[in-house]
Amino acid sequence: MLPWSRVRRPAGWLAVGAAIATGCHAKPVALPAGHLPPPSALPDLQTAGRLTRVGDGPARPADRPKLELHGVLPGASAKPIAPPKFGPDTPAAEREKAVRDLFPQSEVIPASGVVELPPDGRGLTLADLQQMAAENSPVLRRAAADAEAAYGTVIQAGLHPNPTVGYQVDQWQPSLRVPARSTGSGVGQQGGFVNQLVKTAGKLTLAQKVAGFDYLNAVVAVRRAQVDTAASVRTQFFAVQIAHQSVEVYRALAELADEVYAIELKQVAAGEAAAYEPLQVYAQAEQARNALTLAEQNYRAAWRQLAAAVGRPDLPASPLVGRADSPPPAFDAGTLTARVLEQHTDLLTARNAIARAEVNLVLQKRTPIPDLSTNSYHQYDNLAQTYQFGVQLGIELPVSDRNQGNVRQATAKLARAHEDLRATENDLLGRVAEAFARYEANRAIAERYREKILPNLTRAYRAIVKRNQVEPEKVSFSDVVVAQQNLGQAMQNYLTALDSQWKAVVDVANLGQLDELYPAPPPANPAEVAPPPKK
Repeated sequence: MLPWSRVRRPAGWLAVGAAIATGCHAKPVALPAGHLPPPSALPDLQTAGRLTRVGDGPARPADRPKLELHGVLPGASAKPIAPPKFGPDTPAAEREKAVRDLFPQSEVIPASGVVELPPDGRGLTLADLQQMAAENSPVLRRAAADAEAAYGTVIQAGLHPNPTVGYQVDQWQPSLRVPARSTGSGVGQQGGFVNQLVKTAGKLTLAQKVAGFDYLNAVVAVRRAQVDTAASVRTQFFAVQIAHQSVEVYRALAELADEVYAIELKQVAAGEAAAYEPLQVYAQAEQARNALTLAEQNYRAAWRQLAAAVGRPDLPASPLVGRADSPPPAFDAGTLTARVLEQHTDLLTARNAIARAEVNLVLQKRTPIPDLSTNSYHQYDNLAQTYQFGVQLGIELPVSDRNQGNVRQATAKLARAHEDLRATENDLLGRVAEAFARYEANRAIAERYREKILPNLTRAYRAIVKRNQVEPEKVSFSDVVVAQQNLGQAMQNYLTALDSQWKAVVDVANLGQLDELYPAPPPANPAEVAPPPKK
């Protein structure tokens, strides 16, 4: 045994080296160069001052006359009507000028930013936009990258463990001198070793199968991303079409309202209408302008959303081929339901999850089967001056840990996967029923407006206008105004139904995951094809 004085210094240095190697000394924290948000002050500090209410607002007098508007109502502070006064000899031109000066004037309706289809009919079709989305959508590229990553996991799960190779020394005795004054006899046995873990019972194959089902679901997710992207493009395509037609309708209604207001002013100047009548028409004309402004902004927003849906946010507004009042596709509820239950991606994912859970349960049951640990070494004994080798074989005995917890967990996950499939089926059936009901209802409502309500209201409006021009004593101009209001309200309801109809069409197609809104007829059954003529 060596005296302490000879081992004290090496032991001290060994302790210092061990402390440094294990990180006992203090180190400064080094943060990576990442991305942080800009510093923020207290939110809405300046906004609070802008929104502070000044005063208590108009008071409510206790002696307010009946039917008098409360002062808190917007517009209640407007001055009362001061009807113009004309003598019997006042010229018509002077009367009309006085009325124009007294009443507000309608502003000229500015040109909208709606892009019209050129006469040659060249514009972007729905198929063109879908092609743009297929080439530019980051959603599709992200799904493809996820599938590629999942395939890498499949490869990794099936790889055998790497061997461990190294250097080892046994029975190193630096002070040994055999024979006397010799060197090298005390370095013991030195050589190399190889350790290898051998996986048994086909566990690598099972693990790769489990990862393989994750890859299959990643491929299903690619298809789901394609369907969702197509639905997003369709939704925004029809939103642009609806907004385009809304601009056309509301611009026409605003122009009609301006014409009615101009006629009302002439009637006031001629003494044929009361002074309050033009103000009601003027308010309606301004409301028509509000609707037009909203339609134009909806068009711009819908186009920007369409450009984002195809992955080209910088795409300028372009003419689109098609109209929102085109006949919608005809869907069959039974065929659609059968298609959803057969190949909807949510159900494919759920079925793959069941298969994955079944394989995983087998894997967890086989996990307690011991893997084989091997160790082999080859050494040279410097004292005996001979080569020697050794082999170790070992297994882990499944005494207390037999993977009971993971087996139980895998069993429960398999049961859950079966219930997930049933829950997904029920959810899809409910969504199909709701979407198909909206499709049927709004398709019928839009068709009824287009084929029955609007044509007859138009005929009635034209007849009222014509009779007012021929027999004004029997049909007053107020009847013309009411007929125009009824027609305008019906137009608005029609646009609402049209919008709901196309949203339902896209939802139904999305649930059926249809590649075409208007599918081609199925090919003829070979058995039903007429046989060739006999020779």
